[in-house]
Amino acid sequence: MFVVLTAFCKNGFYYNNAKHPGRFLTVYVVGILLVVLNVFLIDKLWLFLPLAVTLVLFSGLQTGIVSYLLLLYLQMMLTGADPVVFFAYVCIGIIGIALFSYLDIDFVFGVPLFTGLVLVFAALLTMEFALSGHLQFDAFLYVAINIFVSFLLLTFVLKYVSYHILHKDRDKYQEINDPEFALLTELKNTSQRAYYHAVHTAYFSEKLARKIGADEMLAKAGGYYHKIGKMRGTNNLKNALEIAKEYHFPPQLVQLLKEYGGKNTVLRSKEAAIVVLADAMVSSVMFLFEKDKNAVLDYEQIVSVVFKKQIGSGLLDHCELTMDQLRQIRTMFMEETLYYDFLR
Repeated sequence: MFVVLTAFCKNGFYYNNAKHPGRFLTVYVVGILLVVLNVFLIDKLWLFLPLAVTLVLFSGLQTGIVSYLLLLYLQMMLTGADPVVFFAYVCIGIIGIALFSYLDIDFVFGVPLFTGLVLVFAALLTMEFALSGHLQFDAFLYVAINIFVSFLLLTFVLKYVSYHILHKDRDKYQEINDPEFALLTELKNTSQRAYYHAVHTAYFSEKLARKIGADEMLAKAGGYYHKIGKMRGTNNLKNALEIAKEYHFPPQLVQLLKEYGGKNTVLRSKEAAIVVLADAMVSSVMFLFEKDKNAVLDYEQIVSVVFKKQIGSGLLDHCELTMDQLRQIRTMFMEETLYYDFLR
């Protein structure tokens, strides 16, 4: 309970699971039922690889590890299995957690899935050899059944996470990120400057997100709509959220708008931090070109000033960006010298 509550407080859950605690609770109850079922099965048929992966995907790294080890310990208590079996399934859990806890936003899981099943096959056969000193045909048969069922269960779980949790708003993002979307067209008719500022910010936000492995569709939408409050007269959070509700923005985009525009809100997500940096860079370059359209700008100096100001303000102190990712973002801004001419 301490680990779960800590994960809730410290944002330690993946894929917005903190807002849906029923997901983890359901998986944990299923895990208990699996432990009871395993009492009637031989140890080579225990399906702990899918359990470990599912626990992590529906919670987070720390919560997944602790809950998996607790369920495995309960299994040992109920069956009185040899310590070799416990060690083998600890290794299997580590394999699953290590391979599936850092999937990128595209959620490409073919290679991790194949690698995990091969390693589990080897771990179970090693366990059998350590217990009996030899390998018989029935051992290969039971392990093969375990691997086959694990493959089916993992494929189902991973597809579910991909389509129904991670990418359930993909169609909505494609709609609102279309330059011909009604809200962007209205923005263009209201203020040409605000529209082009949004377009350039969205360009940089999407490219930066792709560079560091963040959610590029969310970042691009954040670039388009981070100052959408202007459509209601004043660019404030209240107006922005009213528009977001009217156009049914995805929850992650609403949260990004809150992080960007809230007076007492701390930047947390990589995507919100990317939008802030892209907005600052576009604003600086556009301002200088408005003063002198033919100016020859020192982009390296502008990038240095923007980063010094944003980092010095403490705005990025609590966001998920690493120092290496900040370095990559800074480098990309310096490499975009040709694009800045579109801001004249």
